[in-house]
Order: sequence, then structure tokens, then C-alpha cells
Amino acid sequence: MGNATNWLLKLSVSAVAASALVACQAEDTNRAGTSGKTVTSTGTAAIGGPFTLVDTTGATVTEADLLGKPHLIYFGFAFCPDVCPTALSKLGAAETLLGERGDEVGYILFTVDPERDTAEKLAEYVAFDPFPRGLKGFTGTPEQVDAAKGVYRVASSKIMPDGSPVPEGNTDYTVDHSDIIYLMGADGQFVDFFSARSTPQDIAIRVRKVLAEGE
Repeated sequence: MGNATNWLLKLSVSAVAASALVACQAEDTNRAGTSGKTVTSTGTAAIGGPFTLVDTTGATVTEADLLGKPHLIYFGFAFCPDVCPTALSKLGAAETLLGERGDEVGYILFTVDPERDTAEKLAEYVAFDPFPRGLKGFTGTPEQVDAAKGVYRVASSKIMPDGSPVPEGNTDYTVDHSDIIYLMGADGQFVDFFSARSTPQDIAIRVRKVLAEGE
């Protein structure tokens, strides 16, 4: 693939990430999970890379822990009332559609709210039904989380529920963030991404194809 094509791919993914910045407020229950064409791409995009975080047990995790099988990755936070639960429930539905093959995929929630999403808080959150079985939660210091957001081209911003800036020390805020699900290959390379309009069926079909290619 030529340099021009790679550049266009990176621009396309970055544009979707920017346009998918949504407010995590319970005001539009149809915002995610609606039917639509999955955005797909070919080649290698500048998505993914080195990070150091901790999981829900407090153990250190890096990009090396995502090698060996495909992963579906979402950036969100435990206090998100609408968009995040919808996206994670969509992943749970895709896992169900995959049947036994659903166990061959990893499911990760990277927090965009490290100030409130402790390892203990994420451990409670990722266990919710109908999220994927075995959904893992990653958190860390604000600096570590910002680094992880950077390698995945994820944008997020803290705001008050009314849209105003967050006062110093206030914890009653929400977080606008990119509403994108990433599919990463067993080699840790970017494969595809899914927007809010992608369905569980879209995700399951694409993942099944990736699993078949790896056989």
C-alpha cells in the first residue's frame, strides 16, 4: 500500500474519532446501537501502541498483554450513564452471536476518567450484565491514561452536565469522549473500527472473519 493511501487511512480514522466525540449524558437512548454500515478499512493505521496501565486487580498491563488473540477495545468510564453501557452491551451481544468463538476474543475497557475509575470501581463495573464475559478494565494515572488515549487516537474532555467547565476539585462531572470500538489483531495491529451505528451483527461478522483468517 502506497504512502498516499496510508495517509488517507490515518486521516479517515482520525476524522471518525473526532466526529464521534459525544457527551455521556442520558439524553438520547438511540445514539449508539442503531443499524448502519460498519466503517471498514485496509492496511495499517496509526492506531495502538505502547501503554502502561493497571487492571482491576492492580496488576500492571502493557500492550504486550493484548498479543495472542484479537481484542475489541472501547474507551469509556464507569460513571457514564448512557453511551458507554450501550457500546459495551453491544459488545456483549456480539460475543453471544459469536458463540464459542466469542471466547477467542479479548474485551477491554480503557478508562478516560482515571480520577474516579479506580481499579476497584472498574472491577465492579466490568462485571455488569450484559457486558461481555471476561470484560477487563484498565486504568492508571492521568498521565498514563492520556498516553494510552494518544496511541489510540482517542479524544476526551471533562465537562459539567450543563456543558460548563469543571470547577477545581469538583467530581460531579461527565466526560465527552470518542465513541468508537477498535478491533485489534492478535499481533497487536489495528484491523478495523466500529462506529455508534454499527450493530452487534456487524461486529460479529467482522470478528469471525478475522478469526478465520488466523486459522
